[in-house]
Amino acid sequence: MSQSQLQRLVAMTNQIALNMSANGDPHKVAIQVAQHLDKFWPPPMKDLITQQPATSEIGLSSIAQLAVEELMRTQTAKRP
Repeated sequence: MSQSQLQRLVAMTNQIALNMSANGDPHKVAIQVAQHLDKFWPPPMKDLITQQPATSEIGLSSIAQLAVEELMRTQTAKRP
C-alpha cells in the first residue's frame, strides 16, 4: 500500500477515535477503537497501520495511537 493509503487509514482511525471519544476515559475509548478496527478492517488495512514504527509520527491522535498499539497487541496474541 502506498503512503496515500496510509494517510487515508490514519484519517479514518482519527475519525473513529473522535466519534467514540464521548464514551469517556481515553484508554477505554482506545480499546473500543481497536476492537472496531479488528472487527471491521480487513487484514491488509490492519497490517499497514500496525507495521508503522511506534516512534514514527504518522498523524494519529493520542487516542488513535493508543488504539493502534492495542490493535498490535491483539494481532500478536492471535498469531500462532
